[in-house]
Amino acid sequence: MPRRQRKATKVRATIICSRSGKVLLVRRKGGKWNFPGGVIESGETPQQAAARELAEETGLRSSNLLELCSLEAGNTLHHVFTACIGDFDRASPRNEIAACKWVSRCDLSRALLNAAAVALLSKELPALSA
Repeated sequence: MPRRQRKATKVRATIICSRSGKVLLVRRKGGKWNFPGGVIESGETPQQAAARELAEETGLRSSNLLELCSLEAGNTLHHVFTACIGDFDRASPRNEIAACKWVSRCDLSRALLNAAAVALLSKELPALSA
């Protein structure tokens, strides 16, 4: 009997922001670190959602969002974007985000990240490789 594929239950725009060999992580109060992003709202394109979520969570505005791929990780379909952030642009936590920090790609560890970020890390995306 063929195995049924499980459908993703969430659709999310996820942004991998890079600067000087580091990536940006965000954390909700009491939570683990994740990549900026969130749910794609009705009537929104994935790119619009990525730009909105980046601004809402970090205060960063990026006109150079580049769609990297769409992939399932866990129960989420991620529309993954990359953004190069200038050395002088500062991320500051906004809305539900309690903290932002830049982490060297080689220091990304499963213990540091929430389940969604670990699932993305396991996909071995070039944007997350050291």
